[in-house]
Amino acid sequence: MFQVMRRVSTLHTPLTCFHNDINLRYRRQVSTTADLYFNCYVKRRITQNLVQETRILKNQEQIFPRSRRFYATTTEVGPKYNTATSVWHIFQYLIRSLTTHHARLFFDNVYPVKVGFFDLRYYIVRPSKEGLEEKVKSGKKWLPPEKDLPYDFKVTGVEPRRREGGMFVNFSFKTDPAWKTQALEDIREHVERHLENKHHVPWFSISEARAFLVKGEPFIEDLASRYPASRLRVEFQGPDVTTESLYNIFRPYGRIRDINVLPPSVKDLPRYATIQYNVMRAATSAKNCVHGKVVDGTRLSILYDRPIKTNLFTDWMAKHPRIAIPLIAALIAGITYIIFDPIRKFFIVSKATQRFNLQEYPLYQWLRRETIDRLWTKRKAEEEEGALADSWSERQEEEMKLQIWLKEPPETFIVLLGPRGSGKTAFINRVIENKKTKVVIKCDDILNSRDENEVVLKLAKQVGYFPVFAFLVAMSNIIDSLATITLGQKAGFTSTTDTEIKKILDELAIALHDIAPESIAKKPRPKEKNKGLHVSPIVEEFDPDEIPVVVIDSYMTKDKEKHDLWDHLAKLAVLLVENRVAHVIFVTSNIGAIKPLSKVLPTKTFNYVVLSDAPPDRAINLVKRHIGDAANIEKIEESVRTLGGRLTDLEIFISKIRGEALNDLIAKSIVEIHKYAFGDDAEDAKSIPWKGIQFWIIMKSLARGETVSYNTMKFSPIFNKDDTPLKAMEQAELITITQINGRPNLIRPGKPLYQAAFEQIASDKVFADTMELQTYEYLLSFETAKIHKYESELASLGQLLVKQDGKWIFGGGNVPSEVQDRVKFLLSLLHKKHVLTENYQTRVSALKKQVAAAGSS
Repeated sequence: MFQVMRRVSTLHTPLTCFHNDINLRYRRQVSTTADLYFNCYVKRRITQNLVQETRILKNQEQIFPRSRRFYATTTEVGPKYNTATSVWHIFQYLIRSLTTHHARLFFDNVYPVKVGFFDLRYYIVRPSKEGLEEKVKSGKKWLPPEKDLPYDFKVTGVEPRRREGGMFVNFSFKTDPAWKTQALEDIREHVERHLENKHHVPWFSISEARAFLVKGEPFIEDLASRYPASRLRVEFQGPDVTTESLYNIFRPYGRIRDINVLPPSVKDLPRYATIQYNVMRAATSAKNCVHGKVVDGTRLSILYDRPIKTNLFTDWMAKHPRIAIPLIAALIAGITYIIFDPIRKFFIVSKATQRFNLQEYPLYQWLRRETIDRLWTKRKAEEEEGALADSWSERQEEEMKLQIWLKEPPETFIVLLGPRGSGKTAFINRVIENKKTKVVIKCDDILNSRDENEVVLKLAKQVGYFPVFAFLVAMSNIIDSLATITLGQKAGFTSTTDTEIKKILDELAIALHDIAPESIAKKPRPKEKNKGLHVSPIVEEFDPDEIPVVVIDSYMTKDKEKHDLWDHLAKLAVLLVENRVAHVIFVTSNIGAIKPLSKVLPTKTFNYVVLSDAPPDRAINLVKRHIGDAANIEKIEESVRTLGGRLTDLEIFISKIRGEALNDLIAKSIVEIHKYAFGDDAEDAKSIPWKGIQFWIIMKSLARGETVSYNTMKFSPIFNKDDTPLKAMEQAELITITQINGRPNLIRPGKPLYQAAFEQIASDKVFADTMELQTYEYLLSFETAKIHKYESELASLGQLLVKQDGKWIFGGGNVPSEVQDRVKFLLSLLHKKHVLTENYQTRVSALKKQVAAAGSS
């Protein structure tokens, strides 16, 4: 009987064919389980094989009389035996011998393979475990319905593997242990056939989903730093596995590029082999399906092995850093030029033309006139006051002159000179108000920065240069320092503030060149071929308002004359003027700025506009308009005449509008003079480029009158023919030097208010006695030094006489008349200097007593 059962187990004929010879009465009694069992296992054989096997066993007397019912057909074994009855008993025995088994299927292309922490696809496609299990059991996507699968197939669970892009499907099935392998293959074939019919391709991949039987014991982990790779490291826990065996095991999961087994000479443990796949999904499927599989007594443990990617180009660059690093620098510069330079040029042009400034559009101006300006009377009053500040005849003449120059093609610089506080900025803003293209660079704002990076950022903001990477300056210097240490030479990445400023101004020049009128700017034009015809010169037809204007305000401020910014701005101005691209206006209060500008443009003379203080009558009218009739007019007029016509001083005076306003301004000026002219202490006095007594002599003279002769001060004993201190005082705006025909003539106070401040300082008895004491001590030492000089010369002449008889040492005769005349002249000078020193000494002694008395009181 058992041999019949084993024989029947080899039958593979479908149940539909076998049922044709079975009695219908017994077919109805066959249970559903038996029907499924035979539908899967009784196939590929015909019914006659069963009859033949039964006949053979009967002839061998291996079927006992009580088991005669196992004959194949009724026609062959007699009517008392029924084949259907025999088969039914075989069914019942086989069903009782079935065992429930568990296994896994691995499906790839369920998720995107996570290649790194920043893989966004992994965060977008994240179906839950419950959702996957519901889709799997529905029989529509990855698996057919459970009723269509053999061996009583049941899905028992789903385990997602998000990082590796797949999932495990756990299932159970029933079969005899001897047929387990064949049953698994049948199940896999059914699943593969279902996937082929569905053609399921997810949106994140180009290949269809695949299913594999899990042959090992997968290591299910969630280590955060491990990501899938296309190369596997297969460790051998036992003897080495041959390359042929590895190929046969791993090839079903995808195309293998190479297999490398650790050579026997290497004694490292554990022993391992590396398998390189063409695609990463093949590696993920192989790892999840083969990990833990035992091959010839060796357990395979699989890990992802990320290869170190190298190529010929990177290897060559690593071996030749002295060539590669400059090439990288050139490549970065090229990319910057191609990508960022057009963007920067666009923003510079937008800033110069006020493209995004609503206040420049006529519609906005009309709406503002009809709404805000009608209601906001205070704003209109301020505008009228600002217009009044420029309304005197001298300013109108200078404004007309400047407007005429701006209507002509640019040929040279325009220099706007004037003392600090004379309203130069407001004046130039009024002149260029209607210009369509203008760039204003405020140097004082740029240089009042905390560090060099902020200097670059402020300059870029004023001209519209964007984007700007100021932080790269520090990074490039660090890279160059490291390259110098490692390579012995710089990498070429050095980017200083000086180079960044030059880069910004060069881009500004290029942008202005592109928008300047073509009829006047020197732009390259295509060459036209004429057949011997004379081409007439191009007529310059342009709109004067379209010529760009570049205003460099506060150029070469007196406290920062040695900054590199001045040279760059001067070179920019030369480039714009020589190419007739834009007018350049230098606004400065430093007369010393003319010299460096003359060096960069030596072949042309400049156009000068000099702004002076307001005349007394204009200043009085301005103050009266502000204060109305409520104040004491006579007192105000007297105060304004003392204050002078400096606009900044008038604004402060008007803002206070009280009786002590002038006194406050004078007191503030006195503090400024003490600080900047004499120094707060001895250390500050050492840093001042003139002596305190030098400024005291000028201040004392100006306190008695409005002007002092320049040459009188220069050739006085205090200055001793050196006018360097005088120029330094002018640059500090303590004094103003007026010129006639290009030569210095008179010295005036730095601003009118200083005249009153000088008078009050000079009237300070203690301070005046102290400065006088220092002055006479200096004069005493000065004259004493001259006396010593005369005495030395007389002593040298006396050595030329013979001591015994007083005769001339050369020639033996009397002393020559020339020597006698020289001696007489020196003696007369010696007498005069002696008289002066006596007077100075007397004066010094008296002043010392006065100062001592003042200190004790």
